[in-house]
Amino acid sequence: MQLCFLGTGASGGIAGRGRSRRRESSLLLQDDVSILLDTGRDFAAQSEGVEMLDAVLLTHSHRDACGGVPQLRTWLSERSQGPIDVYASAATVKVLRRRYARLDHCRFVAVGDGERHRIGRWTASALTVPHARDPEQPTFAWKLRDGATALVYASDLARLTSALRRFCRGSRLVAIDAALWGRRLYSHLTIDEALPELCRWQVERIVLTHIGRSAPAHERLEQEVASLCPRALPAYDGMKLQLD
Repeated sequence: MQLCFLGTGASGGIAGRGRSRRRESSLLLQDDVSILLDTGRDFAAQSEGVEMLDAVLLTHSHRDACGGVPQLRTWLSERSQGPIDVYASAATVKVLRRRYARLDHCRFVAVGDGERHRIGRWTASALTVPHARDPEQPTFAWKLRDGATALVYASDLARLTSALRRFCRGSRLVAIDAALWGRRLYSHLTIDEALPELCRWQVERIVLTHIGRSAPAHERLEQEVASLCPRALPAYDGMKLQLD
């Protein structure tokens, strides 16, 4: 099973060079099925090397997480593929239907907190996490599990919670919000403050995504992250990881 980080930046991305240049965050799981977690406004560029999609999981209704839903129509049409299953909270589906006129390429599956859904041999489950202040815009962390292998994607997160810690327990990998470095904002983690606690969680590997402009350049960021938690590393656009 392979993970590909199609984008690793916060809203609007980062216009840097090399691995410090980032598009809006999105993660692709490729196995017996291909599952896309979030489809931001950079989807058209990010999807150039994507050959197949079986399902899309959306964390929330902000445009950096789902602004690429209209672009998904073109991608499907070019491959003569019909509608695709899109899993999201009922509130997110409602926002999308209000925002976009043409959504017949999406088969929406409204997901409730704690529900489980089968996608191929994977089980997808959602946990509501703190992020947006608007109660009509809930945010999910997603867990994908296949037997003993589990990964969690929590790209937008205001603070660490005991519920998320339990949700992540035993996971092979947790991809988590790193929007802020040395700064604070009500809606996102300050990851250099959060990493020491995260490093005590019972997970094998921590991968930082949704990396914001306050983070240092990638090479230095790698060093800083390793000094805070040897099991953690920052992702970069196009990074691929094998989880077998």
